[in-house]
Amino acid sequence: MKFKNLFVLYFIVNLYYSYGFNNYCSMKYNNHNNHNNRNNIEKFRRKILYYSLGFNIINPKLTNAYTSAYTQSRKIKNKNILNEIENEQKELFEEIIPSVCYISTEYTSMGEKFNLNKEDLPKGVGSGFIWDDEGHIITNFHVINKVDNAIVTITDKNNNKKEYSAKLTGIDPDIDLAVLKIDAPKNDLKIINFNKSINTKVGQFAFAVGNPFGQDHTLTTGIISGTNRELSAPTGRKIYNVIQTDAAINPGNSGGPLLNSNGELIGINTASLGMGVSSGVGFTIPIHTALKSINEIIETGFVQKPILGISYMERNPSISESEKSGIPIIDKGILILDVPTNSTADKSGLRGLKINNITKKIDHIGDIIIQIDNDSINNPNDLNIVLKKHKPNDIITIKYLRDNKIETTKLKLDNYKGTTFTKLENEKINDADNTVRLIDIPLKNLEPEIKPKLSL
Repeated sequence: MKFKNLFVLYFIVNLYYSYGFNNYCSMKYNNHNNHNNRNNIEKFRRKILYYSLGFNIINPKLTNAYTSAYTQSRKIKNKNILNEIENEQKELFEEIIPSVCYISTEYTSMGEKFNLNKEDLPKGVGSGFIWDDEGHIITNFHVINKVDNAIVTITDKNNNKKEYSAKLTGIDPDIDLAVLKIDAPKNDLKIINFNKSINTKVGQFAFAVGNPFGQDHTLTTGIISGTNRELSAPTGRKIYNVIQTDAAINPGNSGGPLLNSNGELIGINTASLGMGVSSGVGFTIPIHTALKSINEIIETGFVQKPILGISYMERNPSISESEKSGIPIIDKGILILDVPTNSTADKSGLRGLKINNITKKIDHIGDIIIQIDNDSINNPNDLNIVLKKHKPNDIITIKYLRDNKIETTKLKLDNYKGTTFTKLENEKINDADNTVRLIDIPLKNLEPEIKPKLSL
């Protein structure tokens, strides 16, 4: 140690002497001997290099002491941050496990219809979450569409898995929503954390929990990648304000929750872009979009949704279809196909398309709705947007074309009563209720068709 101190002292003295001497020479002979000055300066630089090298060899730890301490501090700090993030994620996952359900479904009646072996029948898996202490489970409509039975598996507070046969409470296929019911003890039900004032922003962390490919209680993480996206629901209608996330959403995740970093419910995981696997572009129905339908279904078994009470043409026929059927191609408006007897539409004087039973040709086409109140109706999507402004029993003014003449009538909006083809026991609907309409949506629409919105 003494030797090192002496060396340091020697180093400082020599630097002082060299610098002082050369500085003196530089001032005295600046104009007479520039060559000698340059030589002296070069010698001074070489001395600094040699002394520095020697000092570093004798005690390299001292030269790196500050850098090492700083680096170590950074490593400790970074490790602490990572540990904190890991602990937060672990606690969030452990907290949410009892609220997330595993849903398995079967389609046994399809086997009877098509004479298939039981082993050949399709089986579905999906996810859901516990909404209240009455046992209501939130999931996607396409998870339970046309199923014969659905088994909901929950994890109680003691980490024990329990299975229950699900009843169907109600559906809203226009936003790919279904509400199920299980008869479980309240002590076994942990309600998901829902905050009404939640505000989702791009860049926030996102956590998806579900059962991808049947792997129960899987956690995937990411961020909110975008908002205000659009999806096509199983009915073909638009779902607006959809959330986009890069948290992996795979088959089996459908119906499960997307959470924020506080473990609060953001929305219902529904679909992802990709050939059956996550591509980093997943879509979630915001819980605020579904909230009204959830509450109405639990209360009444139906979504309180106004309808005209008619059947109408969802799309224009092709030229060949038009020539064969006699149904004209409509440039603007909605062509009414059928008006049920004694319906509100029938009482308002609207008429549908009529086919001659003998000739099988069209006697007359149906009325063409072109306006509701002050809103123009050019296509079915316009009709859906207008109806969202109203509630059942509202009275609206309809303008329509009949025999190339504009007519006007008033109509009292009816209440939507729809359910899916399923053998699930229904919690709310009486089988004798003949006002309930069965909605036939093909199984091929298990995942909503995705039509992303391009913002320029």
